[in-house]
Amino acid sequence: MAPAASAVSRHLDILRRALTLEQVMTNGVPYRGKRIQIRDTSVLAELMAGPKRQWVAAVEAMADKEYPEWRELFRTSGKRLPPELRKELEPRSAWQAKRPDFIEALLQWLHTSNEPTLVAEMTARLDAVLEFTIFVTREFLLRNYSASKHDSDVFDQFQLQYLAMDSFVIVSGDPDLSKRTQQSSQVSRIMPFSEFLRRL
Repeated sequence: MAPAASAVSRHLDILRRALTLEQVMTNGVPYRGKRIQIRDTSVLAELMAGPKRQWVAAVEAMADKEYPEWRELFRTSGKRLPPELRKELEPRSAWQAKRPDFIEALLQWLHTSNEPTLVAEMTARLDAVLEFTIFVTREFLLRNYSASKHDSDVFDQFQLQYLAMDSFVIVSGDPDLSKRTQQSSQVSRIMPFSEFLRRL
């Protein structure tokens, strides 16, 4: 195990034993015969930073496929697409034909095969992930969505991957998660936290 991975594993091992935040920060968490405090969380911040950087790069790469000159246009005009292309890509229906490209990019990002039968199966299983990714890419190209200001969206996308397993339901207090996947066949398996509480 790499040193960074070992440090993360140790931090998480300590944190899962903690009963209160005060114990973590002040009194120390009982751990292997000692009381350990965690004051430096930089190793966890770095763990989070990696996927965030990858997310920003992935959104930009998807924009590159649509209009490779978007960076220069954005620098000079504040828009990422010329008017005629914005008009073409504004309808939600314009993005349906792009789903195979998105799923292939997602499978490549997940380091899996792009074999046609797997692509077909994963297109259905990752439907909410696809809808979320299309929503973000569409907002990035057509609106003022900043991938770097919304870099935590990568963790929303990660949790949506659990819906690939039929038995999973996501409980979330984030209304944007349902909004961004509202066209998905899996949106009914994203439960608002308030509804979860009502069902207890």
